[in-house]
Amino acid sequence: MAFQHSHWGRGRGRVSKFPAALIILLAMLVLETSMLLAQGTSPSSSAPQKPEAEGKSSQTGTSSSARAIGANQLVGLPLNGRSYSQLATLQARVSGVLAGAGARGIGGGGLNIVDARSTSNNFLLDGTNIMNTDNQVPRSAAGVQLGSDTVLQVQVFSASYGADYGRGSGGVLNSITRSGSNEFHGTFFEYFRNSKLDARDFFDPSEPPPFKRNQFGFVLTGPARKDRTFLMGSFEAMRDRQASTDTSYFPDRESRAGIIMDPDGKVIKTILVHPEVKPYLALYPIANSVRLGGGIGENFGPQFFPTDEFFSTVRVDHQLSERDGLFVRYTFDAAASQTPLSSYLFLTLNNSRQQYVTLVGSHIFSLSVLDSFRLGYTRPVGTSQSLLGGDFQIPAHLYFVPGAPQLGQISVPGLSVFGPNQTTPTSNVMNSFQFANDMVVTKGDHTLKMGLDVHRYRWDIFNSQNKGANWSFNSLESFLQGGPDGTSLTVALPGSDNRKAFRQTVAGFYFQDEYQAGARLQFNLGLRYEFATIIKDRYGRTQFMPDPVRDPVVQAGPLFKNNPSLRGFSPRLGITWSPGSGGNTVLNAGFGIYYDQFLDYMVHHLQSSVPFYKIAVRTNFDSTSTFPRALAAALGAGSYRFTARVTDYLHMQNPMVLRYHFALQQQFPGGWRAQATYVGARGNHLPRTFEANQFPEPVSQPDGALFFPPNAGPINPAFSDIYILASDAQSFYNSLQLSASKSLSRGLSLQTNYTLSKSVDDASSHSTGAGQYGRMRALNRAPSDFDARHRLAFNYFYTLPQGSGQRWWNSGLLEQVFGSWRLGGILSFRTGIQFHPTANVRTPGYLFATDRPNLLPGRNNNPVKGVSEGCETVQAGQKLGTRELYFDPCVFSAPPPGTLGNVGCNTITGPSQFTMDLSLQKDFSLDSKRRLQFRGELFNLTNHPNFNRPAGGGGVAFLPATVLDPITGANRRVISRNSFAGRIAETATNPRQIQFALRLTF
Repeated sequence: MAFQHSHWGRGRGRVSKFPAALIILLAMLVLETSMLLAQGTSPSSSAPQKPEAEGKSSQTGTSSSARAIGANQLVGLPLNGRSYSQLATLQARVSGVLAGAGARGIGGGGLNIVDARSTSNNFLLDGTNIMNTDNQVPRSAAGVQLGSDTVLQVQVFSASYGADYGRGSGGVLNSITRSGSNEFHGTFFEYFRNSKLDARDFFDPSEPPPFKRNQFGFVLTGPARKDRTFLMGSFEAMRDRQASTDTSYFPDRESRAGIIMDPDGKVIKTILVHPEVKPYLALYPIANSVRLGGGIGENFGPQFFPTDEFFSTVRVDHQLSERDGLFVRYTFDAAASQTPLSSYLFLTLNNSRQQYVTLVGSHIFSLSVLDSFRLGYTRPVGTSQSLLGGDFQIPAHLYFVPGAPQLGQISVPGLSVFGPNQTTPTSNVMNSFQFANDMVVTKGDHTLKMGLDVHRYRWDIFNSQNKGANWSFNSLESFLQGGPDGTSLTVALPGSDNRKAFRQTVAGFYFQDEYQAGARLQFNLGLRYEFATIIKDRYGRTQFMPDPVRDPVVQAGPLFKNNPSLRGFSPRLGITWSPGSGGNTVLNAGFGIYYDQFLDYMVHHLQSSVPFYKIAVRTNFDSTSTFPRALAAALGAGSYRFTARVTDYLHMQNPMVLRYHFALQQQFPGGWRAQATYVGARGNHLPRTFEANQFPEPVSQPDGALFFPPNAGPINPAFSDIYILASDAQSFYNSLQLSASKSLSRGLSLQTNYTLSKSVDDASSHSTGAGQYGRMRALNRAPSDFDARHRLAFNYFYTLPQGSGQRWWNSGLLEQVFGSWRLGGILSFRTGIQFHPTANVRTPGYLFATDRPNLLPGRNNNPVKGVSEGCETVQAGQKLGTRELYFDPCVFSAPPPGTLGNVGCNTITGPSQFTMDLSLQKDFSLDSKRRLQFRGELFNLTNHPNFNRPAGGGGVAFLPATVLDPITGANRRVISRNSFAGRIAETATNPRQIQFALRLTF
């Protein structure tokens, strides 16, 4: 299949000039590369490093194979932010969200391995589990994972792995740190970036916003006592001063006076602005870009978010005797960063502090018996608080709740959410204490491995969810009038406290037998048993509700009636066969059952619940007499109800994934290796959360559609809404994975991986999964939120053929300037992530809001190609797939009252993403022991604008509106098309950026 990229409207974010010197240098390097490939010239023998096709299996042919990311890739490949966990995405079965924080080039920390949820993985450092408090890859508040110079190798276990790994159903990444030796070695480095060298982002109005980064540090290794004690120490710091252009949607100038216009400036209607709304309307900046219609305008604004991070590691290895050894390692990382919200007016200050300690000891009993133990301690801490951007100020008398820590939020369909993060301030502190013991016994054709690991966790968490109140209006017109209908309010009562001190123990035991049945046949048989205690709160503030339909109260007590993990037996099976005598062809297959445990990250979103935390919710009401007084609006309704957040108390089961694979590996002459793999997986009992109270009992229509009667009230009248964490979701995954690699020869090594896959599930996260009617989970079965049908990753090293001992420019000044250059690069492509259009439709008589529109008969539910058929907001023939109109809103219609939209979840494929990063490196020998390396790195070399999918107002297809009835002369509420549905407001990755570095090695 040929991959194609759309031509996006104007090319302002794509066309940018390189510095003249850089153009000359690149042209010269490309010319020389072509000459070498054409003539087959031999490589330089004096390259300072010997890059190989790393990423190959470290246990070739075994069913428990690990892909290895070696030191050469960790240090040599271009990494934006030097976050080495990015390199995991170079493997065939690993994908990561490319959407990063603009110019900083970072991501959110999510990795999907064989399309498992990103919270199901295990990230280990010298065997110690170092997942953060959200059970994600342990990136700092700066969004990166520093320390690539301290890591010797990263092992990536994906499709099938042995019984010695547990705690999660996803993949395993084990980073192994460097150790010292009998010689002193060291590296000092600094990486420098400045926006003067960068291209302009698509949405930047003129020059790129200011951006400076200095990243510097050192790694030192050597002996403390020759042949006995060895040291490794490192330090790395990052100072990041970044600005970017924010795209927001605000009321336009005329709407502040109650004048609603279409995109061409024609007056549609005039309404009276409510006097209580005016002070809040004045807080919105006047939109400074195009008028989008309906009183909404596009706004570009600058946002500034500095970042600082400090990282250090110390490792001591000691040889106690010929049979005994140990090492201890301590890692520390502290970071602070500011991240933007939906507009540049509001920021979140994030602070992280991570500490990891590992002690490993080993003893050799005999040549056939080895035992090792490991003690580990981790303490990741994360806090956050809200900030206001620039000189923006909000008077305290405008707060919706007197005495609240901050203003709440105003949500209006089509506008950017106005207000700070509604959970700040927050604090998440985790302490884990880990012990493991592993024994390996070799007996004849059997290699037996057995062991145990025990983890004790302490989580101390709190947040301020909805203490500032959240007002949600039906439309901009409704907001301007003070919310005459369709208004919803969520507010936490003063005195609510969701502070938790969760405690839990996880223990696992395993046995593994690798049986060599013959010279070319091997079996791997393993069994793991793992369980977790039911999570408890030291304050005794966990809650349950056995019957959410009938129980009038939420009770204090355990989250589950029974422990769902007690039957956690996990068999692991594998077979490897080499049919030929030379061993160049290898077949292997594997099957395993993998479990997730109900740890803090799965349940901490339930912390804000009665009876300990009282969130009052009022939906679909007239707020004209109460706005902005949130407490009066919530409690003055006569009978008010609170939010309950509970588990499916009687029916919880441990999440389980059955995974299987079949692989064919073939080695070819010239150092080439190729592999084709089928991987399949099925997830059962996966966790999801859904709202179970606001939908009345439906009536099935003749066509199978559901109809919800009006004025039916909540299912359980004792509560406003009930969120249930259940374990009934399923997932299905199938993939074909092709990989090829070439070990170093003729100056070239490379690795490439391609994955064709499909991932389908009922819910893609434990905290979400019910966009429509949650009690019928199959209504949401669709491609996973992280499903990317095609993924391609390519990385390489290439030593150019000039310099000492080479064919060209091998002496004199030319050799000094142009000799011995090396290229390293990464190329990544993936098709878009799926999404669906939304409809913000609240109808009188209903507590719930319809989430999706209907699809008109005979229309395509993925309308991103060709031209629009036209409707009242879109001209017929307008091209689709562009930034201005990515999908066609004209193929959808508003669902009638009491029904759900029939558009499926995740039917539209978002924009594909393509990046090409390049590193140019040259070593200058200072003497026999010291060398200086110069490096230039280019990220997004082609300056390809990778757009995000339409979000915010651009993803909303239908909005409520008020029109004048020509017969009665009264205002009448209707559902209208959003005039800027399908509009893209941001890029997903950075524009082209250039980074320089110096590395002194001795």
